[in-house]
Amino acid sequence: MPGIRVQHPMARNVRYTIVEPHIPYGRPFDCPPPAAGGCGSTHLFKTHHLNIDGEGAVIVSTGVFDRIKRRLVLDGFVVTNEVAAPPTIVIGPGAPTWGDIPIVRSPSSTEPI
Repeated sequence: MPGIRVQHPMARNVRYTIVEPHIPYGRPFDCPPPAAGGCGSTHLFKTHHLNIDGEGAVIVSTGVFDRIKRRLVLDGFVVTNEVAAPPTIVIGPGAPTWGDIPIVRSPSSTEPI
């Protein structure tokens, strides 16, 4: 499945969270701490965690991109290219992590109160 590479103008080496406030979880989800690949928050709504590299880029699946495209644009991301064969995305135990990196929360998509 192809992916879309997007680039942020300033964020580098951070875990960037984007919330889909119209998709509530059935119960609160305690996200693991940054060192374990999460952000350490309790989520009430669907939240995407994007590991932005040292160039400010991240590859997202086309499905996720379609869902969060508006938020990405509002936050200053630009599409750089389509990636025909992106690296395999692993979720959950055994997923690679970037360690205890800074968390940046999207200013355009916070969890409703």
